[in-house]
Amino acid sequence: MPFIPKLKLRRTKRYNVLNKNCFLSRIRLLNNSEIECTLNVDSTGLECLEAVALRLELCETRYFGLWFLGKSHQARWVELEKSLKKQLDKFSIEPLLYFGVMFYVPSVSCLNQSITRYQYYLQLRKDVLEGRLRCAVDQYIRLAALAVQAEFKDYNPFETHDFLGEYMLFPAGWSQDKALLEDLLHKVALEHNALSGIPQEEAEIHYIKEVEHLDGYGQECFHVKDSHGNDINLWIFFMGIFTGDSLGKATASYRWNDIGNITHNRSAIVLELNRKEESVFFHTVRE
Repeated sequence: MPFIPKLKLRRTKRYNVLNKNCFLSRIRLLNNSEIECTLNVDSTGLECLEAVALRLELCETRYFGLWFLGKSHQARWVELEKSLKKQLDKFSIEPLLYFGVMFYVPSVSCLNQSITRYQYYLQLRKDVLEGRLRCAVDQYIRLAALAVQAEFKDYNPFETHDFLGEYMLFPAGWSQDKALLEDLLHKVALEHNALSGIPQEEAEIHYIKEVEHLDGYGQECFHVKDSHGNDINLWIFFMGIFTGDSLGKATASYRWNDIGNITHNRSAIVLELNRKEESVFFHTVRE
């Protein structure tokens, strides 16, 4: 037996190569389910978005993006060309991403695939239920009925009324009056019954068309300061950019055809206008 000297070995940390070079990204989808993607530490936001699109069998990715909650608790879009992990480590309050519509369209006819329309429908459904769009009562009833048709098919007199009471039809806290809610549920059931025979995909398209005409559709709001230091809101939507008050009343507007270039960094957004030799400055709130 060979001689084995007694050696004093210094204990070292053990590294798992997979854990060192990769990380697990958790993404919440528009149906509120979650998926996980294993990415390289140098993977870009675009690579993560493509991985999500592959899971969803989604080809028209140009309308969608990923966002996370920043340290100021405001939604922040992932910059697709940059390292995802670096963005999350630096700016996010938790390592959770959200998949959603980044660029809204003026008409559902712009969306070619049924899976694109379905994901778009889910986004608009969230926009309505989270109170980001302004609706009249009759519009809420119509949208609720279309959502029920899209997700549960035709009206069933023995089942519809019971599950309507448990299914989220209106924004949370919209009304606490039980008698009023019961009346609204009855009206939704009647509207749902009138939609019988409409295929689910067609109901989704009708839902999108209804939402396209609501105040606030396709708008994303940012709190900024103008060049004079006044607090204003900057609204971005499919027709362009406008500034306004907290209610969305426009004070100035810039259509996309009027804007030659947009530059931004951590402290400012600059609009370079085409027809006027001038630029418009907005100061952003730094996280």
